[in-house]
Amino acid sequence: MREEIRNVLVQYADLKYKEFSAGLIPGAKPLVGVRLPQLRKIAKDIAKKDWCSEVDCHGGQYEDIYFEETMLRGMIIGYGTAQKGFICDKGLEYLASFIPYIDNWSVCDSFCNSFSFANKYRDEVWEYIQPYLYSNEEYKIRTALILLLSQYLKYDTDNKKISRNRKVTMADMENSPANQEKSVITRVQYPYLDKILGTLDREFGQGYYAQMAAAWLLAETFVCFPYETNQMLASACRLDAWTYNKALQKIRESQNPDKEVKEYIKSLKR
Repeated sequence: MREEIRNVLVQYADLKYKEFSAGLIPGAKPLVGVRLPQLRKIAKDIAKKDWCSEVDCHGGQYEDIYFEETMLRGMIIGYGTAQKGFICDKGLEYLASFIPYIDNWSVCDSFCNSFSFANKYRDEVWEYIQPYLYSNEEYKIRTALILLLSQYLKYDTDNKKISRNRKVTMADMENSPANQEKSVITRVQYPYLDKILGTLDREFGQGYYAQMAAAWLLAETFVCFPYETNQMLASACRLDAWTYNKALQKIRESQNPDKEVKEYIKSLKR
């Protein structure tokens, strides 16, 4: 990141926010203390200009000193690649170039949430992130999983976003003819649902933040698609016990499932 932008970040430093955030992001570079709304504003302003030179995606000239520089770099890529007419191959290049910069959960999650390019080119990005989904590196796999959570899970074939179910009952999970018929339609409308469940049906031993991402994604999948997700949870699910139980915990912590569902989910614990 250029020195001029680094100086801008320092101008928005908030010491109290810095002290508060430092303990929440282990392994991160030193913090300046810039709040996320301000970082997003700076990123959006830069993305309107010659942003490609600012992010230095090939990593040779400008190295990041501060946590916020890396966060800003990811946000600029997210907003920049979302612009109309940005070609697929170039977006994939920027994705690949930024992933090595991701060394903590905060940069990972903010980048994935801003990288709506993946939602525009879902088939191409899906194929591209397969090596990351099956990587042995903690933050590579977390990045791929959070991309599925933020840019794939809740979008239908028309790219319309759905909301989570406000309430999940036992009736939503019963293996009834009505639910089976509804599920056939659901799987057509949401072609990535089965792919996401398939991706999660394995052991995750790449590290705490990879396991947490898998548990979070599975819990969110349950709230959106309880019947289909329960079919996986109640079967010979190959998730490792820690990630499986953490997903169950996250489901039970949600306000959406009713009391009976939460008791049922508790009974599945290994």
